Amino acid sequence: MTKGVVLVVDDEVQIRDILGFYLKRAGYQVLLAENGRQALEVMVKVQPDLILSDLRMPELAGDEFCRIVKGKPETRDIYFVLVSAMDGSSSKIGGLNLGADDMITKPFHAQEVMAKVESAFRIIAMQNEIKRQNLELTRFQDRMTAELSLAARLQMGLLPSIPGQAAGIRYTHRYLPAEGIGGDIYSILPALDGGAAVLIADVSGHGVTAALVSAMVKTFFEAQVRLGGGPLAWAHAMNRDLTRSTLSEQFATAFLAHLDPATATLHYVVAGHDAPLYIAQGARGGLRRPGLLPGKGFMLGIDENLPFTEQSCPFELGDRMILFTDGLVEVEREDRTLLGHDGLLRVCSELPQDAERAADHIVETVRQFNDPMAFEDDVTLVVMDRT
Repeated sequence: MTKGVVLVVDDEVQIRDILGFYLKRAGYQVLLAENGRQALEVMVKVQPDLILSDLRMPELAGDEFCRIVKGKPETRDIYFVLVSAMDGSSSKIGGLNLGADDMITKPFHAQEVMAKVESAFRIIAMQNEIKRQNLELTRFQDRMTAELSLAARLQMGLLPSIPGQAAGIRYTHRYLPAEGIGGDIYSILPALDGGAAVLIADVSGHGVTAALVSAMVKTFFEAQVRLGGGPLAWAHAMNRDLTRSTLSEQFATAFLAHLDPATATLHYVVAGHDAPLYIAQGARGGLRRPGLLPGKGFMLGIDENLPFTEQSCPFELGDRMILFTDGLVEVEREDRTLLGHDGLLRVCSELPQDAERAADHIVETVRQFNDPMAFEDDVTLVVMDRT
């Protein structure tokens, strides 16, 4: 097995013979050509790893030959060494400017040429290894991109269809993951008593791990809703299940609620999450005075013995609630100004009656506030109207 293929191009037969002799003795396969034109014909049959070419030759000189080789995508990576009778740094710089990888000055010693060849093949080996690793990296990135795309589609499938309706609540959402796939999730389900069960949650971190945990949160929530009970029982059970099923550094903030249609009351638990905005008669649109629901609490998944508190508020026909994750209010301008809850309250003080248009208005207004910065965190917005 040869160490590599070397093409020697020189119009002097003695130089071709001498270089050919030393190269073959060193274990290289040698190709010979009298000038650049003949070398191009040789390269049609066999592509060399390295070219040793004289600069001054009849028909096609070494400089033009070098330009042709380096100008073609299929041959530009061939290591090219120009051999020139011109001495001095200026001539070497000129040769390298032609695209050559190295230059040898005539007259030369055969040992000098062989040292250059050995050095060149070490570089070629490193370049080939880099190409191989880059190819593997590209294939890995392609696989990851495809898998992330699939995961993002699957995650979108976990979200309710929009617009949707459940037990007297009409809702729509806007979901904007920071990395194509994120840790936000929400769900609105019919409850066993004819009411509605509501969840919005934000899992720590981003990417696939956060998306996996968010799917677990949704699964735990839906299992509790099927068992009955209310937000306080759901919070305790979900906290226990999440603590036992995730790593210590993984947790979720959540807002859990149950609408009792008989009393037009929303019972809820705030588990480390931003409490929603409540807009009395907001579903009718126009100028209103939104307010944040009261409530604070511990996050889910930290300790299974943490306490939670259930609260309640009216949610009557025509009322509107704006549920959101912290990515919506933590947007920051270049001057370090945060939108915050006060900013969101201003945005929601006058919304269209139509929930779809209201959701678009909120997102676009926040985008304009944040322009030209992009959302750095996952953003989920749910407009929930009592109908």
